[in-house]
Amino acid sequence: MKLLKIGISGVRGIVGDTLTPELIMNFASTFGTYLNSQKVLLGRDTRISGPMLHAATTSALLATGCKVIDLGICPTPILQYMVKRLKARGAISISAGHNDADWNALTFINHEGTYLNSYQGEEVLDIYHLEKFKKVPTDKLGFVASRTDYLDTYFTKLSKFLDGSAIRKAAYKVVIDACNGGGAGIVDAFCKRLGCDLIPVNNEPTGYFPHDPEPRPRNASEVASITKIMKADVGFLLNSDVSRISIVAEDGETLSEEYTLPLIAGYYLRKQPGSVITNYSTSRMIEDVSRCHGCDVIKTKVGQSNCIQTMIEEDGVMAGEGSGSIAIRGFHPAFDGFLAMGMILEMMAVRTQKISEMVKELPKYHIVKEKIYCPPVKAHSIVSEIKKLYSSHQISTVDGVKTEWKDGWIHIRASATEPMIRIISESKSKEKAKERLYKAANFVSQLV
Repeated sequence: MKLLKIGISGVRGIVGDTLTPELIMNFASTFGTYLNSQKVLLGRDTRISGPMLHAATTSALLATGCKVIDLGICPTPILQYMVKRLKARGAISISAGHNDADWNALTFINHEGTYLNSYQGEEVLDIYHLEKFKKVPTDKLGFVASRTDYLDTYFTKLSKFLDGSAIRKAAYKVVIDACNGGGAGIVDAFCKRLGCDLIPVNNEPTGYFPHDPEPRPRNASEVASITKIMKADVGFLLNSDVSRISIVAEDGETLSEEYTLPLIAGYYLRKQPGSVITNYSTSRMIEDVSRCHGCDVIKTKVGQSNCIQTMIEEDGVMAGEGSGSIAIRGFHPAFDGFLAMGMILEMMAVRTQKISEMVKELPKYHIVKEKIYCPPVKAHSIVSEIKKLYSSHQISTVDGVKTEWKDGWIHIRASATEPMIRIISESKSKEKAKERLYKAANFVSQLV
């Protein structure tokens, strides 16, 4: 099975299999051509393949005449934030986020610091497929300049956006598992700025992931144990580029990544009411929470680009997904794990509540998730076949197939980042959620 995913936001695949230096140089040449030789930021996470992809990307950008500002190992949301501050025309993040260590990716970022929208993405893909890359003569070649002073700029802005004084006064003890990824070492600066006592876990930027870098309860046992033993106030898990987080309560309970968005929305919408943007695979908790504040929820396809662009177009105040991602437009239109952690700490400080207490206030649902590996060439046709399973139901086909009941829903879609079909089922009843998931999974498995 050839594992390569090409989309409007960039390209990702298995290093040494589908993701080769030649392919990386072609895509980087494409983006350099698209930027017309202007200034571009470059950052990466800590994956072992990072230096190889970084070298290939840099060479290609220089060949197109781009001025490369290299931020080194840099979490993607910080890279996105710095685009406008450094007056760059765009950026490339070298990170596969939540994917396993064998994967890597180039993600393209526009002059606003957001992922490419559909029009920009199509323009980039047209350049790639035509292979009409800009190649400049020796006297027009680009150059590389390194920057290491950007963390202070970002964290100063973040601490001003948050109620930093309340957080510092609370002096929380915080456990953070950076998974030896892009946030390793940088979480120290985050906690220092907010006056938190950090208990770091997997905080070396080695790129050797101790577990898969998806922040979910199955990867949280170490953080849960340390949080409980050390009597910490909260624990966090990060993905490799710090665009997603999941939370561990002070009693060691590992919370589903689905809790990140509704927890923060329940607090932020009280201060700043407005529309919330999310995808079709996110828990109904966000709809219930938003309704309590008189705010509507607008749904879009899965993916940061879709959520952020819809937030901008619809003048929404925040966006997020059930993967543990949130963005607040008043700060920066990007999924940002540092912002998410900061908002959780602010909630705790301002409300003088523990995480476990705040979770009890949320509506109760049971959500189950399954993924079935599938050749990319078959995935969309299989999802289309799913319509037969729900022929007697009203379905949505905006993003795969989704059908809803009074007590819950099920969503089946082809993944945009991995060769698999994702199935998510939610219900007030755990048994009903599982029953619907198993039925759909069995149907899909017979077609793969």
